[in-house]
Amino acid sequence: MQRKIILASKSERRKSLLEQIGLDFDVRESEYEEDMNALDDPYELVKFLALGKAQDVAKHYNNEIVIGSDTFVFFNGKFIGKPKNVEDAKKILSDFSGKTHNIVTGFAIIDTKTGTIINDYGEARVTFRDLTEEEIDDYVATGEPTDKAGAYGLMHRAAVLIEKVEGDFYSVIGLPLNKIFVELKKLGVNALKP
Repeated sequence: MQRKIILASKSERRKSLLEQIGLDFDVRESEYEEDMNALDDPYELVKFLALGKAQDVAKHYNNEIVIGSDTFVFFNGKFIGKPKNVEDAKKILSDFSGKTHNIVTGFAIIDTKTGTIINDYGEARVTFRDLTEEEIDDYVATGEPTDKAGAYGLMHRAAVLIEKVEGDFYSVIGLPLNKIFVELKKLGVNALKP
């Protein structure tokens, strides 16, 4: 009998990633209040926020394994969050056109039985092809960019805007699956075994 996993996120993308690798899990959304100014280093910050989310959920359990996560888009030394409005989405996509940006996904795994904490991140570089103004307008008009960090969804229509992805592909979607699989195995959870 495998240990129960709790995903500390309501993200549909993260849920589908854990389902994809065959994990049995429940979802409990974290109520952790993110402070984007807690740390200057984006790699330390993304780990810090993922850990905060996991700890907030872990306090409700005593024999489960909790996974928390957070994803940043990082471009020209700045964090790029969800667009404020349609014009902001167009500006972000225009800035990304023909250029490369980084996506970093931090994760924290907490074994509530032993108190073990694993805190790490995965990273990828995403390069957009040169986009026309019409393509940007058409994509923004789909409504897809408005609720996504960086104003695009790689697994959806924005796939046609992207020239290449280097690094951990699944970090772009929301969880570095390979690293999480390896760390869960250390805790006795093997997603490849029924």
